[in-house]
Amino acid sequence: MAVTEYEMVTLLHPRLDEEGVEQVSQWLQERIASLGGEDIQVIPWGRRKLAYPIQKHLEATYIQYDFKLDGSKVAELNRAMRLHEDILRQLIVRKQDL
Repeated sequence: MAVTEYEMVTLLHPRLDEEGVEQVSQWLQERIASLGGEDIQVIPWGRRKLAYPIQKHLEATYIQYDFKLDGSKVAELNRAMRLHEDILRQLIVRKQDL
């Protein structure tokens, strides 16, 4: 099991209020932890204008997550996020690649 450091940025649906954003963020943290993720840090960037429309939306709430996870679990995390209706986009990169 090779644990690697990752950085993930998520764009959340603009219809979410602060409570909704917190619920999705909590769900993501629990999902990462359930896959064996450790040292999860949450860095909220706030609501920002998008560079281009995504599903006809012009803004989204950005949140960055830094965590350690077994590389074989990243695809499963990505799949779970794609199925979540409040997550517009996500990007996961290895920190050593930054």
